[in-house]
Amino acid sequence: MDKACKLLSFFQQLNLKKSQADALLNQLARAWESEFDSLCTLLAHSAVVHTDETSWSINSVWAFLTDKLTVLFYGVHKDGDTLARILDKQTFAGVLISDDAAVYRDFSKSQKCWAHLIRKAIKLTLQDPESAVYRNFADRVLEIYRTAKRIKADRRLSDSTRLARVAELDDELLHLCCARWIDDDVSGGEIENDYRRLCDEIMRLMLNQELFLFVTEPAADGNNNAAERQLRDDATARKTCRTSKTPRGAKRRSVISSVLQSIGKQLDRFTLEAVIAEAARWLEEGESCFARQVESRGLGPPGTLSYGDETSLLDQVILAADA
Repeated sequence: MDKACKLLSFFQQLNLKKSQADALLNQLARAWESEFDSLCTLLAHSAVVHTDETSWSINSVWAFLTDKLTVLFYGVHKDGDTLARILDKQTFAGVLISDDAAVYRDFSKSQKCWAHLIRKAIKLTLQDPESAVYRNFADRVLEIYRTAKRIKADRRLSDSTRLARVAELDDELLHLCCARWIDDDVSGGEIENDYRRLCDEIMRLMLNQELFLFVTEPAADGNNNAAERQLRDDATARKTCRTSKTPRGAKRRSVISSVLQSIGKQLDRFTLEAVIAEAARWLEEGESCFARQVESRGLGPPGTLSYGDETSLLDQVILAADA
């Protein structure tokens, strides 16, 4: 806060006390909380959602991204109950792109991150550079992923052809992993057991149809880099102690960060002037771009979301996490 006040004074000749800046941020968060509800409504009805989480000063920070939205939850628990309140796997019909954490399992359409699998395969070669088995395994995993990306990019292919090519890629993975997958021997060293676990993971994801969904879903990616990049600044803030220290501060950060970053995805150019103009339009028209999208899609007017009781979603997952 102190640094922000100094920057405003230096660049804008706006002299604000820390208490004044804090009061203004509280006022902005209260004004934008209904917009945050609209973002959550749109998120729950999105075709593709990237998600990732990292530890934070208070519990965790959880990021949910689409091509037009960014929704951030600071100070929440990373568990199934929290995720169900944000994206209920029983009703969410889109594609969830994530890592292979247990909390993300059992969604109807999931795409797991290939970058995680490739990094694990490369780690085997770094731990045992002399092993031809590990080198061949890493090369083949990377080659299969690149082949899948080429199939996705080839617009000449029909849907049925893509499905046939995906079946061929499944067979390649089966051939690559099957021998170690069916071998229950756990007497090997640490590296060999990492190899066994990676083969088991790949086979499980392949059988669950969570590796090549991006090939047949036009808007989906084969990696979760977008969500991982989103959390880099928050991870840095955690390490340098630049995070909220209270649940109410986490709630305020969730609202302001989510709405501001989502505004940026709605604009052709994300500049201060453009954001001010957009906010001024909201005041003039009495409706934000997010509220208008909710209503145009028939998802119900903002502010009428139902989470099972009268407590807001933010209060349920952030303030309740500190209870």
